[in-house]
Amino acid sequence: MISCLLIHVFRNQDGAPVFNENPIVGEQLRIGRDSACEIHLADHRIGLVCATVQRTEDGRLDINAAENQTIGINGSFAHNAILSPGTRIEIGPCLLLVEPVADGHDLVLSVEMIQSLTDPDTAQAGQGAPLTLAELKWSKRKLGFQLAAGILFLFFLLPVLPSISNISEYFIPWLPGNLTASWNPRPLSGGHGLFGAKCSTCHKQAFQAIANDTCLECHQQVVMHQADKKLPTNLFKNVRCTECHQDHKGKTGLVSSEAAQCVGCHGDIENRYPRTSLPDIRDFDTDHPEFRITLPYKNSLVRVKREEMHKYKAEQGLKMSHKIHMDKKGVSSPLGNMVMTCQDCHKPDESGRHFLPMTMQGSCQQSRCHKMYFEEPVEGKVPHGSVRELMHTARDFHLKWLTDPTGNNNSACENAEEAESSPVRRILDCANRLAKQNLSTLFKKNLNCDMCHETEQTGNADLPWKITPLRIHQDWQPGAIFMHSKHNTLPCTECHDKLNAKTSSEIAMPDLEKCRKCHVGDHVVPGKIKTGCGDCHRFHGKPVQGVSR
Repeated sequence: MISCLLIHVFRNQDGAPVFNENPIVGEQLRIGRDSACEIHLADHRIGLVCATVQRTEDGRLDINAAENQTIGINGSFAHNAILSPGTRIEIGPCLLLVEPVADGHDLVLSVEMIQSLTDPDTAQAGQGAPLTLAELKWSKRKLGFQLAAGILFLFFLLPVLPSISNISEYFIPWLPGNLTASWNPRPLSGGHGLFGAKCSTCHKQAFQAIANDTCLECHQQVVMHQADKKLPTNLFKNVRCTECHQDHKGKTGLVSSEAAQCVGCHGDIENRYPRTSLPDIRDFDTDHPEFRITLPYKNSLVRVKREEMHKYKAEQGLKMSHKIHMDKKGVSSPLGNMVMTCQDCHKPDESGRHFLPMTMQGSCQQSRCHKMYFEEPVEGKVPHGSVRELMHTARDFHLKWLTDPTGNNNSACENAEEAESSPVRRILDCANRLAKQNLSTLFKKNLNCDMCHETEQTGNADLPWKITPLRIHQDWQPGAIFMHSKHNTLPCTECHDKLNAKTSSEIAMPDLEKCRKCHVGDHVVPGKIKTGCGDCHRFHGKPVQGVSR
């Protein structure tokens, strides 16, 4: 370590020296204009780092000039020198003199500026540059008024001109810049970016708040928050859109996600509005009611508390056992035992929120497991479709088979009534009879249609069977926002316990505590995700149609 006593020398008006001592310590002492230098020389004519004082191997102190720098040592230019009392070092306009060593210090340096910025002798000779307004014969007062008038004209009168006169629209396109850019505190949101060139699109009147009617000129499809008719109709009567949607906060700052705005009403909503059925909500982590589930039931949708979910079944019209399909040993298929995953059938859509509709061809027949055949009196394949389509396909198939000139297939028409009919009528009746017979086989044997679908007999001779229409439910919580794409790092069974579900009607929606394992409320907790009201709910969300509570 090097202990140095730095003595700054100043001269008063009489030329007498004034001393200011400052002890410094360091492994090395850098000299220069940089504020990080231990010996700081505050003059713009000096480089950032000009030289460094270091201790040599034999214990002496020397000074080394920085790269591409030269310093004056005892009247001559040099790159380095051993420091001893009396050594004179000239760096720019400063003189550093090595003084005799004092007690407790390895080095004593006095620093004095020997070349001032203004030299009276050269200034009187006309060689110095003027450095003040007075030397330029300018008036500070006049210059100040001129600058103030220019700023007022450029940044006030010109920007306000488009809102008070239409004449500006003729010359605005020819200007090199936007007149109102100086009034723009921050960029507009992504959807409003095109309005930046014409503030009057939203600001109809200068220096007045934007009215709700101005917002509704474009946002005509916005759903009001009073979906629950039990709430007072004037609940948000005097609230302006801009109280929650404040623009000029960046491209993504228009929608506020602060929980305080929601909690302001919902934190005490039971007392403020006794007629509402909504519970008080203050924070997701500490004070949030259990989820409610919306599910199809008796030709409508019902919204029930999760603890009452066991009383209901999701009536989807489909028989499907997750337990069989998710067997860890695999499912028997023509290709051998095949271990299935959730993603084999449930493929996310482009939004990342829902899943693409499952189809027989894309979801069930890709492994050749589920094929639809009839076998009597000849093997054939039928498509996956409506009962009427199955009948037509089976009848057309048997018509071609019965009229095939290469085989004697008419022997299949052994019915007494068919035998007495004309040849054409007999083949048509026989094809219809075989189609109905095959259709009955498909439905009765519990191997094809009845394996997956809920079916019933109709008593109709033409269409003797009926398949219950499917109602595959997409939104179990339609009032909330949940992105499956943001949770794809977790296995599906982490939230949906379907491994032992024997039927598709079993509901496996996660409870509140499952979400709280990762998510907390509107406060920071290490290792968990901060979650505000706006992350899962939308103020202008569309009400769920056809839901009974």
